[in-house]
Amino acid sequence: MKSKIFPYTIIILLIYNLLFLHGQEMPHQKMEMDCQECHSPENWQIIDFNHNNTKFPLEANHKNLQCQKCHDIHYFGDISMECRNCHRDVHQSRLGPWCQACHTPQGWTVIDHSNAHANTTFPLLGAHARLDCGACHYTEIEGVFSPLISDCYSCHESDYRSVQSPNHVTSGFSKECTMCHSFFTWIPAEFTQHESLFPIFSGNHAGEWNQCSDCHISPGNFDIFSCLNCHEHRRDRMDDEHREVPGYGYDSQLCYSCHPEGTEGDIDD
Repeated sequence: MKSKIFPYTIIILLIYNLLFLHGQEMPHQKMEMDCQECHSPENWQIIDFNHNNTKFPLEANHKNLQCQKCHDIHYFGDISMECRNCHRDVHQSRLGPWCQACHTPQGWTVIDHSNAHANTTFPLLGAHARLDCGACHYTEIEGVFSPLISDCYSCHESDYRSVQSPNHVTSGFSKECTMCHSFFTWIPAEFTQHESLFPIFSGNHAGEWNQCSDCHISPGNFDIFSCLNCHEHRRDRMDDEHREVPGYGYDSQLCYSCHPEGTEGDIDD
C-alpha cells in the first residue's frame, strides 16, 4: 500500500514546486542586499529596514510612508533627496529647491521663514519674524511670493489713521514709521530726535511721562508744550524762588529758555 502512495506523493511535491516555489522570483531585480535585511522567514511582510544607515534617515512623517511612495519597488537604488521630487512645489521654483529652509518632516506648516527672508531686501526683524507669510503676502496665489512694497505705511496705514494719542493724521506726522517706532517695540514710540530739542529719554524726565499729550497740550501743534502741568510748581513757590531772576515769568516757554536740559541748575546766563 505504501509503495503505491509514495509515487503520488512525489508527483504532488513536484507539482507544488513547479507551481509555487518556482514562481517566487526576486521581485527587486538588481538588489545587492540579503532578503532578511527587510523580511523574515515567518512571512514575506516587511519587518524593518534601518533607513538611518542610508543618506536619508527617515524622520517624523516620512517614517509612516510605504517604501513604494518614494522608491521603484523593483530597484531600491539611490534616488534624489530633493523634496520637490515627492512634493509639489507650489512656489514654482522661485524659492529654490530646498523646502527644509521653511518646512520640516514634522509637518508642512512653515516653521521658520526668517532665514529665507534674510536674503531679500526686507529681512524679518523683531515682531515681523513672528508673522505668518499670509499676513503680508495675502494676495499671492499658490505660494508664488512676489516682492512687496516694503515701506511701513503700506502695511500699517490703518494703525497710522486710527491712533488718537496723538492723532497722526491731524498732527501731520511722517508716514515713515521708523522715525518713532522700531521692529522690536511698536509701543511705546521712541522719537529719539526729541533728545536734541529736550531730553525725555534721558536725564530727569526719563520715565516720567506716558504719552506725548502729557506735555504737548494742544492736539496737532507740537510747538506748544507745558512744563506746569507735570511739575508741582505752585505759582507762589516759583515766584518766590525766581524773585531775583531777570526776565522771570510763570510761563512754560520761559521755563524752557532757562532750563533747556530740564534740570534745575542749567539756567542759561
